[in-house]
Amino acid sequence: MYVCICRAIRDRDIDAAVRAGARRPADVFKACGQTPQCGGCACDMRKQIEQTIAREQAMPQTMLAAAD
Repeated sequence: MYVCICRAIRDRDIDAAVRAGARRPADVFKACGQTPQCGGCACDMRKQIEQTIAREQAMPQTMLAAAD
């Protein structure tokens, strides 16, 4: 699903950026090689970042290693 329509950033792109260390929408844009445009996605992107962090923290470390 697209979270940022302007820059075609999908939820899976956000997940990958968070796993690589992104913690703010600006970090996600940078990880995707993009710059923000209208800002309409910022709230949804923050929610996706928080959800991804929560999922990653809830996952046992052995499953994280297997997923990579």
